Amino acid sequence: MLHSKSQVRQLCQAQRARTGLRLAVCPRSTVKVYAAASAPSFWERISSAFAPKANPEDAERKRLRQVSLELRELITAEEAVVDLPRVNELLDELIAGGDAGLPFDEAAIGGGPWVVRFTRGKPFLWDLTWNTSKIANSRNQASQDFNPAAGRTALNKVELNGPESFISAAGTYEPVDDSAVTPKTIRANIRSGRLVVWGLDLPLPIAGSGLFEVVYVDEQVGLRVFRSSGRYAVQVRPQE
Repeated sequence: MLHSKSQVRQLCQAQRARTGLRLAVCPRSTVKVYAAASAPSFWERISSAFAPKANPEDAERKRLRQVSLELRELITAEEAVVDLPRVNELLDELIAGGDAGLPFDEAAIGGGPWVVRFTRGKPFLWDLTWNTSKIANSRNQASQDFNPAAGRTALNKVELNGPESFISAAGTYEPVDDSAVTPKTIRANIRSGRLVVWGLDLPLPIAGSGLFEVVYVDEQVGLRVFRSSGRYAVQVRPQE
């Protein structure tokens, strides 16, 4: 049984009264056991002071990475086995994480082309094949390719009948501010277009500019989420 210091003092006084001795020997082990139980040792305090602290932001990024991994697996699977409610649920989690603010690195949106695999909302102007809440895993692909290291070029491409026939729109892009967190607003400036079909390569009078947001991007997973006026495109970078 453990005793406090006051209890030990009372026991010593009682022992002195019974024995008639002026000095009674108090059990040191009692005091030592009490001290060890009530406070951490010197080395425990040192270890605690220098132990790495858990970072809530790191934990959240790890959680979102698992979400993006599951989403990528679902939207790149065969259409017959896709769980659309789960896809939308995972997308909502990434949107919430991106809107809360995640680190943004412009280099992470390069390394394309990135292929559109899921869309939600009305179609973007450049995507002629987009339907709401659709898994885009058909033969014809829509893709975007940004190159931060080569003048911030941008290329949008929509296949018409496989990769040999397509419509493309080329131009540049630029961030609208210097913020380093998501959602990151980007301005795309389209300057020219092409129609490649039946062996012909025809110029198209496509020009204009528009804004979109990078809501979420994970370069390691190879998945990103773009938004424009409430419309979403989930893009993946094809694995080599």
